[in-house]
Amino acid sequence: MEVYGLDPVMLGLVMVVIGVALVFIGIVAELLRSVRRSAKVKVGGAVLIGPFPIIFGDRELVKYSLILLLVLVVLTIMFMVIPGVLR
Repeated sequence: MEVYGLDPVMLGLVMVVIGVALVFIGIVAELLRSVRRSAKVKVGGAVLIGPFPIIFGDRELVKYSLILLLVLVVLTIMFMVIPGVLR
């Protein structure tokens, strides 16, 4: 079964590489932005390990991280349950 001309293993590898690249670009962009201005920087994030979310950071950013995490989980479940979504 191929999706977008790639087998599932290769598609997964491509998605992991894209994810790592986006995280790296985000870190560099935030670093450059914080160097340009001397403002206080707030951080927050969420890591999903299996069914257990680990959420950290500033109170306001935790809200946004949790909402984003829930949206991503719903999208992941939708792609796994509904056949042919990626076709």
